[in-house]
Amino acid sequence: MKTTIQAIKSILLPVLTGLLAGLLISNNTDMYNVLIKPPFALPGSLFPVVWTVLYILMGVAFFLFQTSGANEKDLNDGKLFFYTQLFFNFLWPIVFFNFKLPFTAFILLVILFVFTAITVVKFYQSSKLSGIFLLPYLLYILYAGYLNFAIWFLNL
Repeated sequence: MKTTIQAIKSILLPVLTGLLAGLLISNNTDMYNVLIKPPFALPGSLFPVVWTVLYILMGVAFFLFQTSGANEKDLNDGKLFFYTQLFFNFLWPIVFFNFKLPFTAFILLVILFVFTAITVVKFYQSSKLSGIFLLPYLLYILYAGYLNFAIWFLNL
């Protein structure tokens, strides 16, 4: 039972973080429809679906990491990087959509990528599967960086 509760908490943490960010930007996402976008840009309607899947994968990875049997120092380090990347993940849409600062948002994505890459390594060292579960998210951050930078550049 304790493990089930821990799994639910681990999954809810990123899902609720994403939901809160989504609620905070909900009045400003229409701007995406009028921007000049690069090739391979997803329609705005797909982002909530993609992010929901990624948040669930992040939560599963976090749960697997926490239950991996890693020593306390490695657990604390991994959690610190996970929470830090989650903070930048939360901040990015607010900067991009609410403040309408795409270049600043791109810089945040670069920082997010670095912290997420470190998190992947930390998780992988303790539980290979937890690191693997974060890989789609890391790859998506690269795609988001391409999209964000191109939007900034094309809409100068």
